[in-house]
Amino acid sequence: MVPAWRRAVAAWIGCGIVAAVVFGPTGMHANDLTGLALHDPGVGVVLGATWLLVFVPTARVLVRAAPAHYLYSLPGDPRGARLVAALALIGLQLPWLVLWTVGEHLLGLAIVLAMTAVIAGLARWRPPALRARRCAWRHGGEALRAVHLRALARRAGDALVRGAGLSVLAGAAAGLLIRNNQLDGEAAGVLGASIIAIVAIPAQIGASLVTLGAYRETAWIAAAFGIAPRTRITALVFAIAIVHLGAAAIAVGAATVVAGPSPWLAVLVAAVALATSLTEARAVVTGAGSPAAAARLVVGAIVTAALAVVSLAVLDAAGALAILAIGACSLLTVAA
Repeated sequence: MVPAWRRAVAAWIGCGIVAAVVFGPTGMHANDLTGLALHDPGVGVVLGATWLLVFVPTARVLVRAAPAHYLYSLPGDPRGARLVAALALIGLQLPWLVLWTVGEHLLGLAIVLAMTAVIAGLARWRPPALRARRCAWRHGGEALRAVHLRALARRAGDALVRGAGLSVLAGAAAGLLIRNNQLDGEAAGVLGASIIAIVAIPAQIGASLVTLGAYRETAWIAAAFGIAPRTRITALVFAIAIVHLGAAAIAVGAATVVAGPSPWLAVLVAAVALATSLTEARAVVTGAGSPAAAARLVVGAIVTAALAVVSLAVLDAAGALAILAIGACSLLTVAA
C-alpha cells in the first residue's frame, strides 16, 4: 500500500490543481460535471479514459503486489490482505471517489465501484516482453540517446501512462479557463500555457526521475569510452525534452477539444516545455552525485514552472523567449 500511495499522491496533486481551477467559486459544481458525463457519451468516455490513464499505474502495485508474494507462504488467511488491498484500491481513488459521490451520491458510488473493476482488470494485464535487439550505434551521442530512451521505455511505463492522463487534465483545465473567459489569440495562449506549466509538473517529473537514474548509471560508460560531458548533456536534454514535448502535445490537444484551436497556445506551451527541459537537465547534471538529487530535481521543476508563469504574466508572449533564455543560460553554466 505504501508504494501505491506514493504513486497516488502525484495524481492527487494534479487533480487538486485542476479542481481548484474547474470547481472554483465561479466555476462548475461536481454535479455539473458528473451530469454532463452521464448525458453526453463523448464527455463520459473522455473523463473515464483520463482517470484510467491516471490511476491504472497505481492499481498495478496493489493488484500485482510482486514484492509481497512471499506473504502467501506464511500461515494465515489471505482474505484479510485481499480485503485491505480492495479497500485501498477504492480509497486511493480519492479525487474520483469524491467527484462522483458528491455529484451523484449512491449512483456515483456505484459508478466508482464499476470503474474499479475495470481498472483492476487492466492493471492485471501484462504486455508482452519486448525482444532484445542488436545495437548498431555509430557514435557516443547516438548511443547515449538510445540508452535514455530505452530506460524510459523499460522503467518509466507507469509514469508515462500516468503523465498522459495528467496532461489531459492540464489541457482540459486550460481549455475551460480559455473558453469561460472568452479569450482568443495571444491572451488565450498566455493563460493556457501558464495553467499547463503548473499542472504538467506531476506529469513530467516521474519520467525525469528515471532519466536521472539513467544519467547516473551511464557515467562510467561515458568515462570508459571518452565521451565528452557536452555529449552526455545533449543526450540528457534530448530524453527529457521528448517527455516534456509529448506531454505538451497531449495537453494542447485536450485544450483544443475544449476551447478550439489556438496557434498561440501551441507555440507558447512548446516553448515552455523546451525551457523546462533545459532547467531540469541542469538540475540533473548538478545534482547527479547528491543523495538529494531527486528532491533537487522536483524543486527545480517547480521553480521553473513558477518562472514561466511570472514571465508570461509580465511579458505576455515574449515571456516564452525569456524563459527559454533562462533555461539556456542555466544549462550553459554547467556545460561550459
